[in-house]
Amino acid sequence: GTVNNQTGIFPESFVKIIKPLPESDSESEGGGHTYSCLRCFLLTPSGVETRDVCVQEALTIQPTYSDLLSRMRNVFKVDDIALNYRDPEGDLIRLLDNEDVQLMIREGRRQQYRVKRPVNQFPWELHVTMASDLSVYGYEP
Repeated sequence: GTVNNQTGIFPESFVKIIKPLPESDSESEGGGHTYSCLRCFLLTPSGVETRDVCVQEALTIQPTYSDLLSRMRNVFKVDDIALNYRDPEGDLIRLLDNEDVQLMIREGRRQQYRVKRPVNQFPWELHVTMASDLSVYGYEP
């Protein structure tokens, strides 16, 4: 599990199941997990909220911009959001379409060996900001 940007193993007694993961045929037949986790950050003026979102897609699947936007609206319960990723220099880059998502995924794969991640976690992270908050890009009007 993950808490305060720390990922590790902890006792099952420390876990409260809010929504159980769907059971798949391969799991019931003794196969491995068929879900992947996406690390997401919601950046607001009051702080950063981190979530690991479990999805049914394999790590090789490339989501569309509209799928990611819809999922993040559901996860964080906020509509007026922008999707971003961090480039190698640490700057936020706003995603606007499917081509930007492809760029984010390529960058994430290029950087994946620098960051230690669980085997079922996507090699890229999604940074969600308020659509109108341009200050996260270092822009001051």
